[in-house]
Amino acid sequence: MDGFIEKLQNVLVPFSQKVNNSKILKGISGGFSAMLPVVMVGAIFTLLASLNIGPYQSFITAIGLKPLLAIPQDFTTNMISVYAVFLIAKAEASVLGMDERDSLASGVMALMAFLIMIPLGVTGTDAETGVVVNVAAAVNTTFLGSAGLFTAMIVGILFPYIHNFFITKNIGIKMPESVPPMISKSFSALIPALAIAFIAVILRTLAGMTSYGSVTMLIYGLLKAPLTALAASPLTFILLLIICNILWFFGIHGGMVATSIMAALYTELTLENLAAYGAGQALPNIIIQPAWFAMGNIGGSGCAMGLCLCLALFSRSARYKALNKISLPAGLCGISEPMVFGFPLVLNPVMLIPMIVAPIATFLLGYAAMAVGLVPYMVGVNVSTGTPVLLSAFAAWADWRGIVLQAVLVAVSVAIYYPFFRACDNQALKEEQEAPAEA
Repeated sequence: MDGFIEKLQNVLVPFSQKVNNSKILKGISGGFSAMLPVVMVGAIFTLLASLNIGPYQSFITAIGLKPLLAIPQDFTTNMISVYAVFLIAKAEASVLGMDERDSLASGVMALMAFLIMIPLGVTGTDAETGVVVNVAAAVNTTFLGSAGLFTAMIVGILFPYIHNFFITKNIGIKMPESVPPMISKSFSALIPALAIAFIAVILRTLAGMTSYGSVTMLIYGLLKAPLTALAASPLTFILLLIICNILWFFGIHGGMVATSIMAALYTELTLENLAAYGAGQALPNIIIQPAWFAMGNIGGSGCAMGLCLCLALFSRSARYKALNKISLPAGLCGISEPMVFGFPLVLNPVMLIPMIVAPIATFLLGYAAMAVGLVPYMVGVNVSTGTPVLLSAFAAWADWRGIVLQAVLVAVSVAIYYPFFRACDNQALKEEQEAPAEA
């Protein structure tokens, strides 16, 4: 066992370090973290407007509240790419070592480039007359939402590097020292801003010569299919669960590694479900981000809720009875650190198997329940760390069946952890009984 653990450590620790040190993943992760309030506001209002409870829908429709609740979605999740490109570029600029003012400038430049590359012109059919109308000066808002997210990520990562090149090479308009720093910074950003605008125009022109017609359609067309196929496979999600929880076994924050990759793979799919739910349409994606805490890591990494309940219900040793007072409240809110370091799960060979098996089992059972129609697909409301168990299920599914499913999954995790916990508890009890005799 020791040799196996050493081999795992030699492989996974360098992998974790490379992921954590990746400037691109840091930029994407930082941008999405800053974007969370916008996403949550859009998700909450979509949930309030679309919650599938008959009397509730009748009430908000009768008093005229439903159209008002639908307004924030149009300016949050339906324009998420606008927020993403700015915030990812700003985060990436910070990772590259730019100061706050230059980071803000990078965010603005990336947003400018992103908008430049969106072609003007919208064609639609008048609802009353049936006449086809073409508005030449209009922006197609489709790619300001989740459909433009891949483009937003690429633009948000690429253009801060270009801006940083001008800064490191000291290329820009120099102002006298008597000029206030705010004005001086603005002028120094003018040359890189012009260069970025020219690059955006060139990219737009070249993409317009292809069959895709625009940069956004080109990126969307080339990346959408392979990334969607990768994210739609349960094997991808299982691999992320395994990586996350094995890293935790070695005391490394596996969530930071896994969620950086998840943000790139699942954010668009999550927003697609949220948009479809708000529009009353069929939900397109079975695996989205909320599955991480709603089905896989319930109660925190390693599906710790199962072990927390084992301590609460079956502890005989004083050690685990005392730990339960801390671990259970934390686990109920999706925080597993007291269990990971207090039980401990770190470098505990006995607990390695349930740490890996429990999240995989609960995820696969939840996936199967949705696949066969026992439970609806998740609606796209993201579940973050700190969301209490069962409440996270209501947020993820907006349906009572999701709450029942999560309760069943917690029971399954208890069953998986129980024999391993019993072995540890018996050992701890034996040590406590022998301690007075030795004294």
